[in-house]
Amino acid sequence: MKLADSYVSYHPTMGGPRHHSYAADDWFYDDKGEYNFNPDELANAHEECFSRVLGAMMSNVENICVCNTFSQTWEAESYFKVAKRNDYTVVVIECQTEFGNIHDCPQDKIDLMAKRWDRSIDPSSSKRWERAEFEKQHD
Repeated sequence: MKLADSYVSYHPTMGGPRHHSYAADDWFYDDKGEYNFNPDELANAHEECFSRVLGAMMSNVENICVCNTFSQTWEAESYFKVAKRNDYTVVVIECQTEFGNIHDCPQDKIDLMAKRWDRSIDPSSSKRWERAEFEKQHD
């Protein structure tokens, strides 16, 4: 499978093709294109995102971009597994600087994500972080 030339060329907000880019955040856009985040629906948003990615793989979509914030390896693990099973090459693009806060996420939530950031998210890693292990390390 061909890899995306860059994140920018495939992210819909950067002019990339919408049908190849998937995000849990998509769940929170209404018919008018307004973003209405509801934390109670986050699990459904991630399930629906994964289902759409899997559907794209089953349809042999050539380039797929998953635009989610995976701050821990275990959060991305299901995508790594399904990509391997369907002969996709995974490339993890890590934010190395600030790109803005397009959804007005509260700063305290951003700080929590930064605190738990796993800099070793790697699809070839067999290391799996469980929530209990993370909490033990960051008490």
